[in-house]
Amino acid sequence: MRVLILGCGYTGTWLARSLQAQGIDVVITNRRGEPPPELSAVPCFPFAWEEVQTPLAAAALEGVTHVLNSIPPNSQGEDAVALALLPQLEKLNLHWFGYLSTTGVYGDRQGGWVDETTPVHPQNLRSQHRVRIEQTFLNSNLPTHIFRLPGIYGPGEGRNPIARILKGNVQLIDKPGHYFCRIHVADIVQTLQRSLAQPTPGEIYNLSDDYPSESLPVLLEAYRLLGRPAPPPIPLEAANLSPMAQSFWRESRRVRNDKIKQVLGVQLRYPSYREGLLAIARELGL
Repeated sequence: MRVLILGCGYTGTWLARSLQAQGIDVVITNRRGEPPPELSAVPCFPFAWEEVQTPLAAAALEGVTHVLNSIPPNSQGEDAVALALLPQLEKLNLHWFGYLSTTGVYGDRQGGWVDETTPVHPQNLRSQHRVRIEQTFLNSNLPTHIFRLPGIYGPGEGRNPIARILKGNVQLIDKPGHYFCRIHVADIVQTLQRSLAQPTPGEIYNLSDDYPSESLPVLLEAYRLLGRPAPPPIPLEAANLSPMAQSFWRESRRVRNDKIKQVLGVQLRYPSYREGLLAIARELGL
């Protein structure tokens, strides 16, 4: 097995480290072609298709058997891999190709549950792009696996509510009945690794923990673990939110994760935000 991770950001770095620890060959790409410090020994190639187009060197594809595309759509809503690499990848006789998408493709369900059989209904432009890109890969000759992700959290600066509170970058918004889903990055990694080991081309998997919840209880738990009093919550209308954040608050849904458990045998390390935040607090020595 030789795994190429295209667009090796937060999740990709976690996956690469885990694969490396098991003795699996890993190759990564990012815009600069410079590996992060924790992956200094991993071959890293530049690849980008935004304002500056940087083709991928042929050497990056040598011996590759499995490919993960974790690159988000560019500012025009296009996927760099579909634009620039698809014909080359189709010639590699890959065992597995994975695409990290979003549960946003289901749109607003007013707090209702969705699973992989639920028809997509994207209501913002970003999610509409994702549906189109998913179909491009599913219709290709690649052994495609789609992974639809909710909010990702885990250790690291700005990557979880505890870190954001410590940085002073939190608003406690109270909107009863408005559900968000999330998953710890370690559970994304274990799901991807199980799929890498047992390919099921053409399948779509929802990734989420067992406990969709409102935003407020998650933040209150983070304050509790920090031993700090929480400020009074505010209604959504009073919040100072970016256009991107506002778009998330326009949609509410709960995502079922039964398929990753039944098909891939996943047992979540962090079945809810409580276990995930507790582990992060312990790592910080709280």
